[in-house]
Amino acid sequence: MLEVGCGHGYTAAVMASAAGPNCRVDTIEENPQHAALAEQALQQRDLTRRINVLHGRGQNILPKLKGHYDVVFLDGDWREYPRYIPHLRRLTRPGSILVTANLNPLFGGWGGRLPGKPAIQSI
Repeated sequence: MLEVGCGHGYTAAVMASAAGPNCRVDTIEENPQHAALAEQALQQRDLTRRINVLHGRGQNILPKLKGHYDVVFLDGDWREYPRYIPHLRRLTRPGSILVTANLNPLFGGWGGRLPGKPAIQSI
């Protein structure tokens, strides 16, 4: 699993726990303080072997990732989502699940005029 926008690690912990003991999660967090808090929380829950916190912006980390993810959860800066598309296509395969948060600004109201809208619709 891949998560972009780790926050304090809660969702990564829930995903890893729900998916079972063989699940691995890579989670990306730009804010160094949030990443540190997430690592602390994951260590307290004995999940550090299953969840890898990657420090940096999604648009900088995604190009460096290898392999395929069955589930991707986007919960970061929605303005960057259109830039993620080429990387998500490479990192997923047919049947992978993409879950997003924070899409309302992209598709509602003024967001209907954003240049990234067609890219997101095409995935």
